[in-house]
Amino acid sequence: MLGPIEIFEALMFLLVTPGLLIPLVDRGMREERSGGYGFLGYLGVAVLVAALILTLTLALELSSLGQRVFAFEDTLLFDRYSAYLGVLVSLGTLLVAVASIPEVKGWSTAPSFYSLILLTLAGVLAMLFVSDMATLLSAWTLVAVASYVVVGLKKDDPRSLEGAAKYGLMGAASSSLMVLGIAVLVGLTGTSFLPESIRISGFQMSLILVTLIVLVASFGFKLGIFPFHAWLPDVYGGVHPLLVSYIAGVVKMAAIAGILRMVLPLVASTGPQNWLHVLGLLAVLTMTYGNMVALVQKNVQRMMAYSSIAHAGYLLVGFAAVADPLSRVTGLQGVVLHLTTYVLAKVGVFVGLAYLIRRGLGTTLEDMRGIGRRMPALSLGIAVLLLSLMGMPPLLGFWSKFTYLFLSVVDTAPWLTLIAILNSGISVGYYAQVIRYMFFKEGGGEAPAERASDPEVAVVVLTAILSVVLGLGLAQPIAEAFGP
Repeated sequence: MLGPIEIFEALMFLLVTPGLLIPLVDRGMREERSGGYGFLGYLGVAVLVAALILTLTLALELSSLGQRVFAFEDTLLFDRYSAYLGVLVSLGTLLVAVASIPEVKGWSTAPSFYSLILLTLAGVLAMLFVSDMATLLSAWTLVAVASYVVVGLKKDDPRSLEGAAKYGLMGAASSSLMVLGIAVLVGLTGTSFLPESIRISGFQMSLILVTLIVLVASFGFKLGIFPFHAWLPDVYGGVHPLLVSYIAGVVKMAAIAGILRMVLPLVASTGPQNWLHVLGLLAVLTMTYGNMVALVQKNVQRMMAYSSIAHAGYLLVGFAAVADPLSRVTGLQGVVLHLTTYVLAKVGVFVGLAYLIRRGLGTTLEDMRGIGRRMPALSLGIAVLLLSLMGMPPLLGFWSKFTYLFLSVVDTAPWLTLIAILNSGISVGYYAQVIRYMFFKEGGGEAPAERASDPEVAVVVLTAILSVVLGLGLAQPIAEAFGP
């Protein structure tokens, strides 16, 4: 029977080999009359199905072992928490690949698309299991560079190229800050190893606090934390929604991995109150800014971009809870549950918007007027996902927000819980607007009817079903699996 190390090796080989070979596909193989690069889509889906099976096997194996496993001279650490997130990003990548088949097959950059999503997934998985700063930097570089190219793949759209340029510039700043943080930590500790807790005392306390802020800023660029969010509305709100579904739903996990593996170990050295104040302030600014600006948007894609900023703020609430040993477990349970909510919803909603564009519609509220009558399955799926992001019971988002994330700081920072709940109430205003336009506004008479065979519709419906099923009975068992 394969152990965690052998499973991970097989997983990396499965993703990296086709990821490197797909670009070598001869352009002469393109079958203009029989689907273009459609065969690459099916190949990518097949590889990702196998990758999802391997990540599930890895998660189950680690659960049965009941302990963490170090590998490759302690550069990687396999644990249940990261293994679950690995399953989540593998599922998200698979859903994006399935939805991409009818759209991407006609792109001249199709080989690059399927190559890059496989390589990026390999990098994100490596970051989730990393326990060495040098290895983390290598995996981060792979994810960063590949994601910049993914954003610019729709070369005939000026917004895609503009988004890629902004993403690349902000990414360069993010990477520079991370290198600075790594250099300071290696200098102070004398090792690149990332233990569970880094304890440094004395006169170096202030230096560690500055390093903490530098690292939070670094990963905050990728996560969309205020005030490091400036690139995100233009990328998420202007680039083709299919590409955004991957960047928002999968690539963002690299920043989460960086916080889990590099930032959280510093909490013991910076002091619980310092950590709580820094993360709490960033959480308040991020969720408030994201929700307030989303409230006035008329373009649903741009609205979802600002919504992503707000949800980064919600996740910071769970990370802030780590300051108190008594609330640490609840906070991390809330993070893992809300990441599940977020990945399912963002992949589903952006794929749904990509489908509307492919069928000749737009992504503004006016464009979505009355589509609930012509596209009932798609509209209902999007509505369920929006309700989950809103925190409506009994959907998954309700459990992740109100049962875990917000309550994790109710004892240590009740003000943060109150502000988070108020922000969740503000978000109802713009999520409800989308639902109102889809189902309760007249119009949409010329909107094309949806086709059951369209994979985008299937992906939206599947993510909505998962949000319902997980909310009805599996949310608490998943959270309890990561308890003490």
